[in-house]
Amino acid sequence: MEDQKNIPGVNFQNRHQKAFEFSFVSNWEWLIDNAPSEYDPFRPHRIHFYALFYVMKGEGLHYIDFKSYPYKKGSIIFISKDQVHAFQKNLERDAFLLLFTEQFLERSSMASNLMQQLSLYNYHLYPPVLQLTEKQMPIFSQLILRMGDEYNAPDDQLTEEIIQSALKILLCMAERIRKSNRADQPQSKYQEEFLQFQKLLNLHLLESRQVQYYADALSISSKKLNRITQDIMNQPAKAYINDLLIIEMKRLLMNTSLGIKEIAYKTGFDDPTNFVKYFKKLAGSTPVNFRRKF
Repeated sequence: MEDQKNIPGVNFQNRHQKAFEFSFVSNWEWLIDNAPSEYDPFRPHRIHFYALFYVMKGEGLHYIDFKSYPYKKGSIIFISKDQVHAFQKNLERDAFLLLFTEQFLERSSMASNLMQQLSLYNYHLYPPVLQLTEKQMPIFSQLILRMGDEYNAPDDQLTEEIIQSALKILLCMAERIRKSNRADQPQSKYQEEFLQFQKLLNLHLLESRQVQYYADALSISSKKLNRITQDIMNQPAKAYINDLLIIEMKRLLMNTSLGIKEIAYKTGFDDPTNFVKYFKKLAGSTPVNFRRKF
C-alpha cells in the first residue's frame, strides 16, 4: 500500500526518438494525445531534468515541492532538476512544456556553464514563476513556437543546434527580466559566498545540518555565515538549513518506499525518535501523517 503512494522519480524520456535530450509538448498533447504512461503527470512526481512551462492563455495553479503557485497568461514556470511537481488538468489553458537536460545545453557549439550562471532555476533563492508583460510576451512566444516548429520538423544536422540556440536566448532574456525586476534591490555583497554555501548544501545536506560544518568548509566563521544568510534570505543559517532539509525529508517520504527509520538515518539522525520530533516541529505533522496525506 505504501509503495502505491510513492512519488515516482522521472528520468528524461525521449518521447519522439530524437537524438538529443529535449522535448517540446503542447498542453493538448500533454492532456489528451500523448500523456506519459509511466507516471501520472497530474500527481506529484520528481523530475531528474529541467522543465520550463510557458503559458500563452489561461490561468490556474501549478504544484511544486508541496506548494501551489498561481499562473496566468504570460507566466513562465521554471521547474528545477529534482523538484517534485504536478500539473493541473486544464483544457482551457494554451501552454507549452519544454523538457531538457543540462547536458543538452552544454553540448552546443556555444557550450558554456549557463545553468550555473542562471538564477531562474535557483528555487531556494527565487520563486519559480516569472510574469511577463504584454510587451514582453511576443518575443518569448516567437522563440517557443520556433522551437516547436523545429522540433516537429524532420531532423537534419542543424536541428539540435537551432533549438539549443533558441532555448539559450529565451533563458538569457528571462534572466535579464528577472534581474531587472529586482534592480531596485541592491545586489548583496555576499552573493558569491551564498552561492558557494548553496553548492555545499547540495552536496552535503544529508551529511550535516550543523552551521559550523559549512562555515569551516567556506573558511569563514559561523557568525559571518549567519550574516550572509540573514542578508540574502532574511533568516539565520540554521533556519535556512532546516528549511532545505525539511523539503528533502518530504521528498524522501513521498518519493521512496524507505521506512521512517531508514529516512532518519539517511538524513543524519542516529535516533529515529529525534528525527520524528525534528520533522513534527518544523513541518507541523509527524512523518507518518505527512506520508498518509499524499
